[in-house]
Amino acid sequence: EVKAMNQAQVTISRGNATVLFSSATVADPKITVEQGATVTITTTAGVANTIDLRGENPEVFLQSGELDVATVGTTAAPTETTNNTIALRGTTPKITMNSNAQLTVRSTLAKRGIHLSGDNAQLLVNNSELSVTSATQATINLTGDHSSFSSENSTIQLVSTTGVTTNITGESPQLIFDSSKVSFTSSSGQRINLVGNAPLVSLSSTEMTMNATTGRGVYLQGATPQVLMESSRLLMTDTGASQGMILQGTDALLSLSNQSEFILTAGGSGIVENILIGGANNPRPELLVTDRSKLSVTTSSGISPTTGDAASNITNNAINVRGAESKTTISNGSELNILVTSNGRRGLTSEGAKSELLVSDSLVNISTVDGHSIFTNNDDQKVLIRGSQTRVDLNAISGAAYQHWTGNNEFIITDSATVNATSSGGRVFSINGSTGVLRDQYMEISNNATVNILRDSESYASSSALFHSTRQFTLNIDSGHLDIKDEKGPSDSALQVGASEGSYSTISNGGSIDIYTSKNDSTIITGNNSGINAFSSAEVKFTITGIGSKVRSISEDGDAFRSNSTGRSIFELSNLASLELSGRSTGGALNNINTDIIFNNPLYFDIQNVELGGRAISTTNVSSTLIGIQSGLSLWERTGSITGNPTFNFDTLDYQFTGIHLNTLLSTNKPEELNTSVIGTTGLSNFRRISSNNGRWAIADELRVPTNADAKIHGRVSLPEGLDSSRPAWDDEAIVTVEVESPSGENTQEYTAKTVGDANESPGISIYGEEPRGGLFEIDLDEPLEVGSKVRISKVELTSGELTDGFEHQILTETVEVFPIIPPTPAQFSSSIIPQDSTTIQGMTDNLDAEVTATHNGEPLNTEAVNVEADGRFTLDLSEVSLEMDDEIQVFLRDAEGSAVTAGVVNPPETNNTRGNINPSTELTFHDVTFQSATILTVGDLGPILPVDPLDPEVEVDPENRPELPEDQGLLSIDFISSFDFGSQAISVQDQTYYAKPQRLLNEDGTVNESEERPNYVQVSDRRSENDRNGWQLAVTQKEQFKNQTNQELIGARLNLSNQQLATANGGESPSLQVTNPLTLVPGNKRTLIRAEGTEGTGTWIYRFGDGETAGESVALDVPKGANPEATTYSATLLWELSAVPGN
Repeated sequence: EVKAMNQAQVTISRGNATVLFSSATVADPKITVEQGATVTITTTAGVANTIDLRGENPEVFLQSGELDVATVGTTAAPTETTNNTIALRGTTPKITMNSNAQLTVRSTLAKRGIHLSGDNAQLLVNNSELSVTSATQATINLTGDHSSFSSENSTIQLVSTTGVTTNITGESPQLIFDSSKVSFTSSSGQRINLVGNAPLVSLSSTEMTMNATTGRGVYLQGATPQVLMESSRLLMTDTGASQGMILQGTDALLSLSNQSEFILTAGGSGIVENILIGGANNPRPELLVTDRSKLSVTTSSGISPTTGDAASNITNNAINVRGAESKTTISNGSELNILVTSNGRRGLTSEGAKSELLVSDSLVNISTVDGHSIFTNNDDQKVLIRGSQTRVDLNAISGAAYQHWTGNNEFIITDSATVNATSSGGRVFSINGSTGVLRDQYMEISNNATVNILRDSESYASSSALFHSTRQFTLNIDSGHLDIKDEKGPSDSALQVGASEGSYSTISNGGSIDIYTSKNDSTIITGNNSGINAFSSAEVKFTITGIGSKVRSISEDGDAFRSNSTGRSIFELSNLASLELSGRSTGGALNNINTDIIFNNPLYFDIQNVELGGRAISTTNVSSTLIGIQSGLSLWERTGSITGNPTFNFDTLDYQFTGIHLNTLLSTNKPEELNTSVIGTTGLSNFRRISSNNGRWAIADELRVPTNADAKIHGRVSLPEGLDSSRPAWDDEAIVTVEVESPSGENTQEYTAKTVGDANESPGISIYGEEPRGGLFEIDLDEPLEVGSKVRISKVELTSGELTDGFEHQILTETVEVFPIIPPTPAQFSSSIIPQDSTTIQGMTDNLDAEVTATHNGEPLNTEAVNVEADGRFTLDLSEVSLEMDDEIQVFLRDAEGSAVTAGVVNPPETNNTRGNINPSTELTFHDVTFQSATILTVGDLGPILPVDPLDPEVEVDPENRPELPEDQGLLSIDFISSFDFGSQAISVQDQTYYAKPQRLLNEDGTVNESEERPNYVQVSDRRSENDRNGWQLAVTQKEQFKNQTNQELIGARLNLSNQQLATANGGESPSLQVTNPLTLVPGNKRTLIRAEGTEGTGTWIYRFGDGETAGESVALDVPKGANPEATTYSATLLWELSAVPGN
């Protein structure tokens, strides 16, 4: 024993020599480095083993110590006795490292790093660091039965240029790492090589990285080879083509569990396997990824299959689980990701009889180029994909997303799992038992599972999906969904079905097949472009049963269903199931030699040919039949439209058609309705659409958001076509009840209307200029709706009274509220004319939330500082504008009612934006209301204000006896004053009161309108700008007593003014009366009648005496009995004074 301890420092430098040696006869030779000691050994070039311990139980023991060995080798191949850096030979050779020990080994050329030879050889690394570097030979080489390399809580770094980094051979070789960090680096050598029965690589809570250019990453050969990963991470990167992991032998197993992750990245252009589990004669290989673990492979590939390097059962597969009874399991929240970036490599291959592929509540994402994404082959293959958390995405550019080649196969997708298969090249999804041996094929999609198949290539393909068997093919869709789309290219069909002994598809419990084939725009490559192609001479049968179950096949440029074979095609539809076939073909949407179609109480069927002049169904066998039991029947003629109302419509009945193109009406239980006199003598051959809709319930699915400019209410009613589509209601087919609730909620009014269909002669209803549509209803109102009213559809039903058992009429619309779309009342001004020298103008609005904008001759003015005050007034600043005569200022008001689009109004007017509604520049008619244009002010001479009606100040009038008024009064003016005429009165010796006549108006021809009377009045206008205004007052003076022509006074006479009232059309603040009623004038005394302070009295105001009832009794002349009047005319002059309040 050689021992270094107590922090000893030992350095040995030699030439080609063995530094530490024990012979085979020495028992238990041992080298110990502990307690902080350091031993450094360096030798020069040669084949001598640097440390060579022979004999029973040789051991190197490191504990809290460091051993560093650096040596130069030769090119000679190493042996047991030569060209090894550390060699331990004999029974149970062992290297043990504990407690932060360090072992560093460096060798060159062909000298191995560590060589342990003998049964039970052990390399144990615990809480320590191991670093071994070699050139062309193994860094670690263990030979002998039950040999093992293990670590715990350690760091291991192994580097070899072309040699194997770790090589263990013999019975039960093991590599076990726990809670360690391990690195393997090589240019072209193998990184891990374990050969012998029961080879095992076990990683627990370990991170392992492997970097290389080429060569194998992990190679295990022997019975039951296993790689077990638990809570570990393996990162394998090869810049060239390499075999990442090869497990060859019976019961081979790659297992990832408890959030383990294996990421393999490979480059180059080779065709070797990235991961191979099993082999041709190695049964029961298994790939297990579970408990939220992840396996990811990213790889390139050899050249394309056109040169012969296509994938096979033994080459060019990213993952190949090969052998009888192979099993691949991805479960419990795990992931399998495969990305092939070039050429013909397959993604996942499962090869072998009785093999299984299981995906459960996990994610699988496989993308390939020329190779298939998933390839299964051989007898008794089973694929099971299940779980609501399961999603399988398969994408191939020119290969198939899924291909089963030979042998019987069971493919099951269930329990809400989703499979998405896409290819840009040929066939996307293929189950094809194509060998000469009879084999059955079974496919099941159940329990809300979904399979989506998409082909998006413009190149030709025989089909997007192929379901074929050499004996019998069974497709069972039980509350599952199969969706096949051929979106671009020409093809024979989206789905090919057929089997030597029959193809049978059952769709039940709400299951569905949905097929779509796009229009073929190619002028070079052509195909039949059928939705479904039954290519077998045996029977092809679709059984669709149960409510919600359906088959739909749509071809935009071919038959919806086609068969050129002699096999009989059968569709059986029952118990409220649905069938929809839509094609574009000169033959028929359903184009078949032998056809039997049976509709027994269907929910919906529809067979239509959009090709004008084509047939709905085209058959060439006289024994073909179409049987309807408890089924309605709608027919559209070949030469007419098939989108509107049908040519003929028959309610529920029984019927049977037969013959070529089903040209014979064989029987019906209602011959008085369905007969040849009605539909003609050629049966169904004259129709290109036939349909039945036993789904008899109404669906109110649209209610337009109305506005206060609408005097109509619009909405739509549909009827179901199956369970997931609908059509607009036909003429008078449905009736709706609509409630309109007043804004206060106190009153509700009901209206009813029937639907209007869409037919050639009647294109339906146009909603305020929109394209006419069918299924709409329209309610006419007496006047537009009131803002804030609520509109709802309260009831909808079929006018026939029908309702399918188990269903209810549906109201899908919400209550809508009438949106305020009418702009504010245009701004009001004291005059429509403004002086040329105006610097400000003041307007008025009753909308205190209004936003004010303006234009000068159409160009916007800066109105950012304009605000509407609490009294509704606002002022526009024109100080920066140079006004010329006849210029126009247009003032716009926009309310704050908000966006009509956001509220759901369709096609709102341009006057609405996100803030609200603005006055249009010119009158604008929207729906049933015309919006007033924004106010226009014109620059011009400010002439007099015309008199207005004292009872209706908004209306200009021509009063009788206009006084002569000064023409230059300016912006503060008296516009009119009534003259008081007391008429002719009898002389009396008693006290008398005489009343002035009411004011009369003139007709347009200047004559007096004798039928209308107005109170006597004075009209005052204040058009001054805000800066120039500070109020005004109106006063009157009776200059003298009433006199006759000889100046004789009417002694004691008094003039009384009563029923004083103020009125205006401008709004704003009113001036105040200064005297109470009645007012008695005293000759020679001035009386102030009205006073306006500040902003009071702006605009035009009427000061009147009385109203419509008291006009003749409000201006009185009291004459006392001692006045001694003579028979002559008496008059007096009133002086009216309008003055600005001092301070202006």
